[in-house]
Amino acid sequence: MKNEKEAARRNVLVVEAVLIAILVMALTVLLVLYFEKDAPEQRGELSFEEMETAVSDGDESETAPQPEYVYERIHLEDSILGDISIPTMPDVRRHSYSWDNLTEENGRYYYESDTWQSRTGIDVSYFQGEIDWEQVKNDGIDFAIIRLGFRGYGTGNIVIDEQFISNINGALNAGLEVGVYFFSQAVTQDEAVREAETVLSMIENYQITYPVVYDLEIIDDNGSRTRDLTSETMTANAAAFCSVIEDAGYDAVYYATLRTALLKYDMAQLTDYDLWYVQSEEEPAIPYDFIMWQYTSEGEVDGIEGNVSLNLYFERKTADGNTDGTGQGDGTETENGTETVTESETETSGEE
Repeated sequence: MKNEKEAARRNVLVVEAVLIAILVMALTVLLVLYFEKDAPEQRGELSFEEMETAVSDGDESETAPQPEYVYERIHLEDSILGDISIPTMPDVRRHSYSWDNLTEENGRYYYESDTWQSRTGIDVSYFQGEIDWEQVKNDGIDFAIIRLGFRGYGTGNIVIDEQFISNINGALNAGLEVGVYFFSQAVTQDEAVREAETVLSMIENYQITYPVVYDLEIIDDNGSRTRDLTSETMTANAAAFCSVIEDAGYDAVYYATLRTALLKYDMAQLTDYDLWYVQSEEEPAIPYDFIMWQYTSEGEVDGIEGNVSLNLYFERKTADGNTDGTGQGDGTETENGTETVTESETETSGEE
């Protein structure tokens, strides 16, 4: 009888032990499910380790999107803030120039590669005075960008450069390629269009084979109408001017320094037009595409008294090694030029 009671007690202990074990296991499972309910495996997703494995194995369905460009920064020097860095813009095309192909001789730059070849030019205005264009041509100058006129930064009046007719006739007669620029102080798109229309009326009888340039520079002076010009307005004005010029069959270009191009213009909105880049350095710092580079304002050229700005124009070579030419203007040269006149004023154009 005693043995039977001990056997029964052992059986009860075994059953209790089994029940306790089952209860512990159940609780363990419940705890695991509770704390791992957000695990990637529970959502049918991959963990970070599995994602890396999937990418390395070439599983395109799980490959993370790749960046379209390498993240870079462009550095500027500011008089107050010191070094400033600006991220590059993926929507603005880059130039393909290699500055290893840039050479210097007697204060002038030259560029030649398998793809590009430069031509040497000047930009002039009333401030250069009377110019002997035959001497300019004989001193190795290929082209001239001539100031056609300006809008006064205070009055807003449009004025034709006093030397424009003399300069354009002299340059063309000497055999130089010619483009023109207008010093804008437009504060609306309508004013920019009016400036473009003025330019077209003045060049229609000339053979313009180089760019027609929109040159807006902020004048930091009391009474300057462009002093508080916004980036949006400045960009829209440049686009309005260039659109009118291109519609007339000429090559439209806008003019900008590094700071103006990066900090004032929205270059992504101006990709239909080429840039005339201005920087007096050994080589350009801007990574974006430009067709012309003004590398000094202190150049010396025979036939011009005093300093003059020097420029390189980059022409793409064709398969036979020649250049493909420039411009689309189809006017014909006249001896005296047009007699179109606009409002006159004594105010100069500001920065030259």
